[in-house]
Amino acid sequence: MKRLLLASTLLMGLPVAAQAQETAPDSTSDSSADSSGGAAIVVTGSRLHNANLEQAAPIMAMSKEEIALTGQQNIEAILKDLPQVLPGSGGASNNPGGGVATADLRGLGAQRTLVLVNGRRYVSYDTNQIVDLNTIPTALIERADVVTGGKSAVYGSDAISGVINFVTKQDFEGVQANADYRLTDSGDGAQWTGGLLVGKNFADGRGNITLYGEYSKRKAIKQSARSYTATTQTDASDDDINYYLTNGGSASIPSTRLNIGGKNYKFDESGSYSDYTSPDAYNYASENYLQVPQTRKLFFGQAHFDVSNALTFYTEGQYVHNRVKNQLAPTPVTGSFEIDNDSSFLSADSQALLQSYDTDGDGYTTANIYRRLSEVGDRISVMDSKALRGVFGARGDIGSGWSYDVYGSYARTRQTEHQYGNISRSRLEQALKTTYDADGNLVCSDTSNGCVPANIFGAGNLSQAAVDFLEVDTVNRSTITEKVVSGVITNNNLFDLGAGPAGIVFGGEYRNEHGSYDPDELLSSGDVVGFNGSEPTSGGYNVKELFTEIDVPLLADKPFVNRLEFNGAARYSYYSTAAKSVGTFSAGLVYAPIKDISLRAQYSRAVRAPTVSDLYAGQSEGYPSATDPCSTKYANSSSSDFSQNLYNACVRDGVPAASVGSGDYNASASQIQTYSGGNPDLREETANTYTFGAVLQPSFLPRLSITVDYYHIKIDNYITSAGVGSILTACYGDENNGWTSYDSSACSLLPRDSSGTITGAIDTLANSGGVKTDGIDFDAQYSIPLAFGANNASKLNLRLAGTYLMNWTFHPLASIPDIVYNCAGKFGLNCGNVYASWRLNGRATWQTDGYGLSLAWRHLSSVKDDDDSTPYAVERIKAYDYFDLTATIDVAKRFTWSIGMNNMFDKKPPILGDNQEQSNTYPTTYDVYGRTFFTSIKMDF
Repeated sequence: MKRLLLASTLLMGLPVAAQAQETAPDSTSDSSADSSGGAAIVVTGSRLHNANLEQAAPIMAMSKEEIALTGQQNIEAILKDLPQVLPGSGGASNNPGGGVATADLRGLGAQRTLVLVNGRRYVSYDTNQIVDLNTIPTALIERADVVTGGKSAVYGSDAISGVINFVTKQDFEGVQANADYRLTDSGDGAQWTGGLLVGKNFADGRGNITLYGEYSKRKAIKQSARSYTATTQTDASDDDINYYLTNGGSASIPSTRLNIGGKNYKFDESGSYSDYTSPDAYNYASENYLQVPQTRKLFFGQAHFDVSNALTFYTEGQYVHNRVKNQLAPTPVTGSFEIDNDSSFLSADSQALLQSYDTDGDGYTTANIYRRLSEVGDRISVMDSKALRGVFGARGDIGSGWSYDVYGSYARTRQTEHQYGNISRSRLEQALKTTYDADGNLVCSDTSNGCVPANIFGAGNLSQAAVDFLEVDTVNRSTITEKVVSGVITNNNLFDLGAGPAGIVFGGEYRNEHGSYDPDELLSSGDVVGFNGSEPTSGGYNVKELFTEIDVPLLADKPFVNRLEFNGAARYSYYSTAAKSVGTFSAGLVYAPIKDISLRAQYSRAVRAPTVSDLYAGQSEGYPSATDPCSTKYANSSSSDFSQNLYNACVRDGVPAASVGSGDYNASASQIQTYSGGNPDLREETANTYTFGAVLQPSFLPRLSITVDYYHIKIDNYITSAGVGSILTACYGDENNGWTSYDSSACSLLPRDSSGTITGAIDTLANSGGVKTDGIDFDAQYSIPLAFGANNASKLNLRLAGTYLMNWTFHPLASIPDIVYNCAGKFGLNCGNVYASWRLNGRATWQTDGYGLSLAWRHLSSVKDDDDSTPYAVERIKAYDYFDLTATIDVAKRFTWSIGMNNMFDKKPPILGDNQEQSNTYPTTYDVYGRTFFTSIKMDF
């Protein structure tokens, strides 16, 4: 759900009441052949291959020219500027990361946005069954269609929030080379892409084969390269009223923080201790990536051959090799360990401190340690992904207006992740439990595996021998496969009621999904510290479906009825999982009282079955941002906001009474260790969606087009983890209810260690209380002819598009309806993203023969923090405006050169503290790189 960065050079997003060819005239000209031969028409949102089809659902189309004007090389960087799309994972996603790029319509989750290529399902990247946009070649896209609103009746599961369909070039003939380059104003983060497209028609135009190859590379940018991301920011207050940002970080430090007896200490290089204070926190930001490096090799091929009107064979294939590297600060080790309190690594005063807590006199003291293992080096993840997909099908005429299209597809993604910088917890335990040998040398009590004593008492004290003993490299592997067999029978001229031909589709589909995730044995055992551990995942399901779709023009050219048309679709699905039998449907109406005005409305019932990951994912470890209420001022007896209810609950759950409300027990940590995983008892999600709107194309202003649509989406059984923040609220309540527990059973999901710190919160996937959102989309375009430029003729295209988010409410726990978040106009840890009320994009493009100049404006309205119970230094992010400029030169329609810049005025992102996503801000929403220059060339031979 991000801003829209698209040119108005072509009539993008024309009202759906207009013909499909009018939506993107240049991009559909190669797709006008009948489905019985050549390239089939692709009408997104319908399986009817009728270029004149009018739909009731809003559609926005992006042409290849508009994509080129953005200057972006990756699909996610282009789509994230659509008003309806919230940013998913991308190049700025380092922690969490994973090296993928996703799209998220309406902010309802990437898994609820169905991504298609040429109207067919594409290859997923993991067991969540989400498409990695890195695998789609930008240079091969003819247009991208975005249909918002549930489309499960047409396409099946996952199309809860809508569909994004990428239509590739068809019947291309010739040779075309392309190259792109991007560089920030700081001289870093270079990106370049080169590709070669070759196409050939044969057999007198009855056949075509098209091949495309591409290589792209993106260099890394570290957070240390920007002043506003180089140092971790956190919230601080001197009076629990006024909060400000200060340099902060992690309480796991290179010199070791030790928590014992309710107090925190640190060590210097000599092994002596002193009190730990918040300024001692470790700055983990500088070594993290702000832009993750990427290398991609992509090969794409497609072909078709017309044997006769009754038979056309077609095929399509892709192979993508994508490698992405993520980098984090060195491993933080936390937890309870037995320490030799007579170790020579400790000074005399440190030995005495630990010995005072040796209750059984065995020479070992149990304490909580928090150590940043800087001697081991940064944590590095290298994700190597290889995806392939093949489609083979046949289509043709049956006779009497009937045609068929049947195909089978196979898609597989294999990922291998190499992780470096991990250590073994059991070996650290072994290396800390030391003794003296007969010669007085400090040695491990258990010398197995070549144990070397670990000196963690002071920064830099860990020897290389100890590092070699502790460090473990891990390898994780995952595979996701999808098999589809689908067939349809279509008649685009079934009957005519006098208003135009009616069309109907009957079809069936079988789909099999299977995925597995095989973590390194050490990771799945829980012994690895560094990257988050997880358990294996393996499982799959199949679904058998029958569907139909109909389009009936009812009236035309009557008084007060220029056109009246009905669209309907229905689908029956049988899942091998608990979902079993599922039915979906949609119905829509287009009514034009006069030619200049069309009114449209649609209602749909959509479903999303649980994915392989939803059902079968093993437990995985994470550290989401959250604040333990027991460390806040509300639990502090000296605060004016003190709550006795909260204080009593914290003491009851194991927080030392003297530490409640101070944060001493957990060093005011802003992250909480959490375990999440799948749930085989999940039910399918059900969404009820309706839209209604108007299309204005006044005849007295023939170059003006205006669309306005209201949408409303309600999802029941919304599959999600509640979030550790919601579990904390369920257990302890909040300021609004006087810190009274909403559900005391939730407290069992928040285990605490001996210091009172939450360790291992349980946040398993469940069917939540649901999500509801509504808003208004609009798009206005106008073209003005001008009497200057080449041949004294040019035109100025003006466009303003946007969305107004009215509501976005989420009930994280089905059993507690009182816990609800309204995220419209909000950002923060509860909502998890930036849900600006207004997202606008404007573009002015001047064009003349061979030349063009385009200025784009992107706007995000101000947003407020979503948590009223927790004060932050930054409670409001102001409105943001970005400007982009692009110039193009076209020489004889054979050589095109573009040059431009994004973020012209070098707008810096908002800087946040404890309510940030990562990198001190929301880097997938706000530009963290600064002004960026780009250039591209395209040559036709």
